[in-house]
Amino acid sequence: MTLKKVMERSSELYSKSELMEYLKANRESDRALSEVREKYVEKFGNELIWRYTISDGLHAGLLIVVVQEGFLCLPYHNIDKDDGEIFEMEYATFLNEDALDCFIQDWVLFSDDLLGALKGMIDAIKSK
Repeated sequence: MTLKKVMERSSELYSKSELMEYLKANRESDRALSEVREKYVEKFGNELIWRYTISDGLHAGLLIVVVQEGFLCLPYHNIDKDDGEIFEMEYATFLNEDALDCFIQDWVLFSDDLLGALKGMIDAIKSK
């Protein structure tokens, strides 16, 4: 199901306040999102949660969660071996077009750099 179709059924999504309350009651971590993922997969065929693992200089990365009001950014700096990413709830915010465009540009630069490095590694191995 496309995100456009999901947003047409937004009343079936968690609201920001519901999600924030749920996370606060359940250790504010990626592990706490397992119930949300299950609900979303059942209703929409997709967990509707994505990891963005590029640092913005303040946080190690973030998770993007679809909620009734839009696309909620949950940044994290620490990762626990049992609970996964520990969210910095005070920095939770909605993503707008400009932020998403910036994420896309950063991802492309990261991806291009990584691909270049990997290809360089293959060349180095071959030249031995």
